[in-house]
Amino acid sequence: MRKALVFIAKWIAIFILASILVFVIVRMMPTTPVEKWLDAYHLPRTEENIAYLTAKMGLDEPLIVQYFTWITGFFTEDWGVSLISGENIRDKFLTKMPYSFSIGFAGIILGGIAAFFLGYRAALHRNGLADRFSSVLTVFAQCVPQFIIAILLIYALGVRLKMVAFFTGDGIFALGAAIVITAIYCAGTLSRVVRSAFREQMKTSYVKFAISRGFSKEHVLRRHAYKPVLSSLISAMIARFAGVFGGSTVLEFAFAIPGLSTMLVNSLGSRDYTVLQTYILVVVVWMFVVHVILNVVLQLLNARGDHEE
Repeated sequence: MRKALVFIAKWIAIFILASILVFVIVRMMPTTPVEKWLDAYHLPRTEENIAYLTAKMGLDEPLIVQYFTWITGFFTEDWGVSLISGENIRDKFLTKMPYSFSIGFAGIILGGIAAFFLGYRAALHRNGLADRFSSVLTVFAQCVPQFIIAILLIYALGVRLKMVAFFTGDGIFALGAAIVITAIYCAGTLSRVVRSAFREQMKTSYVKFAISRGFSKEHVLRRHAYKPVLSSLISAMIARFAGVFGGSTVLEFAFAIPGLSTMLVNSLGSRDYTVLQTYILVVVVWMFVVHVILNVVLQLLNARGDHEE
């Protein structure tokens, strides 16, 4: 109970600190949304125009009032409106979030599943085919940008073979391709984590004892050593979940997927304070949810492992 209270208190402090930092940092950008709006419509930056737009956007109020108006609205599901377009921010998020969430979440989950089995095979046979493939995949993911693969995929399947209509179809092929690419780039690094965890388990006394009794190495690792490995894999995946909403920016642009990343880039260009603040705070809340769920899963794995022992 005490650990749970400490965990919640820590995240409340993180949330408050993050909201204050975000609020301050976005206002430290070199130009303001008022100036960007005037430039976009080719209007002069006169004192009258600036004063009118500042008041219309609510930026003439004291900063402390702006902060509390925004943060209280966030908790009451009133995320305000875009300073530039006037659109309801919450509605925009709910419209675009499924695209970014599908790419990031499904890609990481698929990558994690592939990494577990690839790392398992790599651990069984050092310098074997699976071990070499996981090493090559890791280096490939670190050296070759995602957009290169996306462009090659579009050219091969969409232009040359004309098998897929990436931009004129219903978008399901583009979304699927983005998920697969995300999974491939996750699987390489995570598979090395799994491999290392399995290799460590192979050095433990209970694994050596089971093998000495005549059980195969595959059977022992698959039936008895997987829980600590899963714990290592889940711990490695926690950090990757931070990029669920923003980690697919390149793929969203490459496949013309109308996700949150496109909205974020446009908001950065127009200095749309309210959209940027809300976006980052949503990521903080999402990471809190991820930590809660995955920490519960880790505790269950450890509890079951201790019980079996």
